[in-house]
Amino acid sequence: MYIKFENMEYIKIEPVQVPTKGDAHYFIVRALSFDVTPTDGISTYWAIFAEQTDEEGFPGQMLLEGNLSMSQDVYDGWGEDDTYVIDWALNELNFTKDETI
Repeated sequence: MYIKFENMEYIKIEPVQVPTKGDAHYFIVRALSFDVTPTDGISTYWAIFAEQTDEEGFPGQMLLEGNLSMSQDVYDGWGEDDTYVIDWALNELNFTKDETI
């Protein structure tokens, strides 16, 4: 499930416990700047967010963020479907999409 909020697309995930911060319920991943035809893979940025319960909506506070390096072999399989990158990043981080909504 994807949620649009302030021009960003957030992926609803099964809760991820972030020690001392709470549970994350939303995920984003973005490809960082890279050559049109990279030869050494690319870097991505990811973040997970709390679920906000007030009238402002969601996502809530960012709880954790980082970068992932996508190898050239994986990048070469990307094609035109950007869900490829989302699914790859979720798998790399051991997060699961919440398909219940």
